[in-house]
Amino acid sequence: MKPVSTFNIWRLTWPTILSNIAFMLTGLVFLKIAGGMGIDEVAAVTTGQRLFFILFAVMMGLSSGTTALVGRYWGAGDKERAGRVASLSVIIFFVDGLLLSWIAIPFLEPLVSIFSLTPEAQALAVDFIFYTVLYAPPLLIVLVFSMAFRATGDSKTPLWAALVGAVLGIYLGIAFTYGWHGIKAAGLSGLAIGNGVAAIITVTIFLLLWLLGKLSFKPANPIPDFLENGRDLVKIGMPAAIEQVFFQAGLLVFLVFLASYGNAAFATYGIGLSILGLMIVIAFSFSISSATLVSQYLGAGDKKGAYNAGWRTMRTCVYIMIAGGLVMSYFAEEIARFMIDDPEVIALMVPFTYIISCSLPLMGIEFSMAGALRGAGDTRYPMMVTMFSIALSRILVPFILVQIGADVMWLYATSLLDFGIKSSLNMRRFRRKDWLNVQQPVSQ
Repeated sequence: MKPVSTFNIWRLTWPTILSNIAFMLTGLVFLKIAGGMGIDEVAAVTTGQRLFFILFAVMMGLSSGTTALVGRYWGAGDKERAGRVASLSVIIFFVDGLLLSWIAIPFLEPLVSIFSLTPEAQALAVDFIFYTVLYAPPLLIVLVFSMAFRATGDSKTPLWAALVGAVLGIYLGIAFTYGWHGIKAAGLSGLAIGNGVAAIITVTIFLLLWLLGKLSFKPANPIPDFLENGRDLVKIGMPAAIEQVFFQAGLLVFLVFLASYGNAAFATYGIGLSILGLMIVIAFSFSISSATLVSQYLGAGDKKGAYNAGWRTMRTCVYIMIAGGLVMSYFAEEIARFMIDDPEVIALMVPFTYIISCSLPLMGIEFSMAGALRGAGDTRYPMMVTMFSIALSRILVPFILVQIGADVMWLYATSLLDFGIKSSLNMRRFRRKDWLNVQQPVSQ
């Protein structure tokens, strides 16, 4: 393989950024529609999207195995095995979706009750999440299908899938909600139903194109080495999935601590996370690119190329994070006033924006370095780093700060501690090159 260039990194990354933005915009449009119905509807959609995001994050972690194996086989020039693993991944995620629906649906009531919603919002949320979970199989197939194509270096096919899914999801969501085209109006649940139907249509279109050989690579019969490849996918992906479970649980505990400081402090953090969302999308996209490039170079037997690819991707990401941080810091007060009129929240929002801005370069290092390690199949180390960092920076330290009555700004500053720990430890692992010697669960 040729040495990686910044141009090649961008060519791989920008479609992924747009794909993730399309995903975010769908959620924002649904919130806007719910906002026109009432507060209970907004609470219901917010709860549903939060729970779905947790599921999505866990499944993204599990799909690390697909990225590592497909990318490695592709880099080795073994397109047959790359197609075989991709096909098997689609089957596994379809089964995962069915199991998720079967297991989760009976427990929706107690699950939603955690958020202490009003009775009306509780009923709406349960109904909304029911249809979201019901359509989990096609939604998860779209996810792993996209990851498989990105692992081959084709990030434009997933972009088209994301755009088709977003446009159809928004249109059909509105159609089912308000009863367009003779469809019976389903109210708020129509958003989830329409999005699920859109996922089925999107999956059908792109799987047919894939099977007919109209896309950048072809699927292959997943039966040969079925058990071995399945074991490898789970072995690589499971630590990353567990990492996400722990991360999401730690964040929920942190929000409980933060809630003790009142609505203004809690609202400030929520708004800050919304603003941070775009930068997270960018950093996450570079993480995927880093994993893809590292897995391909290792598949080609080029360890030096794999190291250089991960390092250059990290540098490119950090430069963008620094630029984003400078812009956010410069317009901190304007951003706060644009988001909300409350003087108390604005007073908290400005210094919190400075903290977020300082965290961005660290976040860029953490995401890209962890992505490189996962691309090499070294998913256990980032998992242990995240578990250690969350336990310390999101649970133990906030608990102590709350007990001693520290100012809320110190709780916000734990973001610096979190990203500082994860970025330094993941970079240390990467620089030591231990991951180059990790025994890969890939059959030869």
